Amino acid sequence: MIGGVAHPRTAWPRTRHGCLSPSRDETRLGLAPQMTYLMDTGRSPTYRRYGLRATRKDDATWAFETGLDCVPDGIAARLGI
Repeated sequence: MIGGVAHPRTAWPRTRHGCLSPSRDETRLGLAPQMTYLMDTGRSPTYRRYGLRATRKDDATWAFETGLDCVPDGIAARLGI
């Protein structure tokens, strides 16, 4: 083991070749206490404002719509258009 993300409820060891892939929701849950602490210190007010206004961009609808938007680009690249 080279490193890892630890949380009282979960621990995700990191290997030399990458994470053992927790889900995005598990990652958010594990990192939430640290992010809350860092944002509450007041040392990064711009980041805090951004974080509080930000929306998730990895939900199923967003992933589908983004993938659908990329299909014409992929076809054009494949055909050299």
